[in-house]
Amino acid sequence: MKSNRLRVLPAVVAAVLAGVALTACSSPVQVGTVATVGEARISSSLLDSEIREYQAALKQAKITEAQLQMPSVPRAVLLQMIYFHQFGQFAQRTGLAVTEGDVDKFITEQGGIAKIGPAALTKGVPPSETRQWIRTALIYQKALVRFGANLADQTTIQAAQVKVFAQMDTIPVKVSHRYGIWDTQQGLVEEARFGKPAAASTSQPGPATG
Repeated sequence: MKSNRLRVLPAVVAAVLAGVALTACSSPVQVGTVATVGEARISSSLLDSEIREYQAALKQAKITEAQLQMPSVPRAVLLQMIYFHQFGQFAQRTGLAVTEGDVDKFITEQGGIAKIGPAALTKGVPPSETRQWIRTALIYQKALVRFGANLADQTTIQAAQVKVFAQMDTIPVKVSHRYGIWDTQQGLVEEARFGKPAAASTSQPGPATG
């Protein structure tokens, strides 16, 4: 596995997600289902609701979709939802606990939700999911430490990433072809009509990207 799939945004979180490589699966999903992550199902109605909330938040913040340089807002929002389920299941399997107190502490340390929220918004995270975005980042950070990382040492972080991803790859992901295909190295990418899939366009929607 490649060790450079995660990037760091020190101003927001100590360690966060970018292009996580998950197990690809080409099997079709059920009607009304956008994606499945392990045993979890993401419905089209839930995704639509998240997209509407996200777009309303952009409008309120006076940010255009063009300014975000996202090839697709729906795919960006969906990618975040996949990450939330992926890391949530990983935490349950490995016994990694991130409490509401942990999230509150992080928010306080970063100067409040008003400072974190805009960063989350630029990554495809609706306001109501900002805490979940933070929780996911903290799960990842704790996972690195558990697998031997010193968060100040890139070499140990890379070694720990290999072990973390070995666990993550056991949770399969299926995505409706309407939103793209899941690539084991690039994440959610656009499905090309002819030939190979289009180049990855998912580096920006991770919970934070350096």
